[in-house]
Amino acid sequence: MLLDHDYLNAPVEEAFADYAPLDRSTVLMLSILELLHAEHAEGRAQVSLAVICKRLDIRMSTVQRLMTALNEQQLVDVSMQKDRLVAALTTSGEEISQVLKTA
Repeated sequence: MLLDHDYLNAPVEEAFADYAPLDRSTVLMLSILELLHAEHAEGRAQVSLAVICKRLDIRMSTVQRLMTALNEQQLVDVSMQKDRLVAALTTSGEEISQVLKTA
């Protein structure tokens, strides 16, 4: 617990040694949320999965797996539009993206 340790007087590495670093999937999911939020702010509510692959330099299979996880958490909607898969932030996804941006 944070209050059980004197974090102000301990080196950073020691102070947070109990916390695991974010795994790659988590970082990529946060990157997807950030990208979708930025596109939404520019007036593009939907982004194709191919664009997400290209911008984040990851494979389509990886994006699809991450989108499934984000969709299950109701943060992203994935749908077909003109024969291509597109993603859009849900209201919950937009709220989380705003919080992450201000953090």
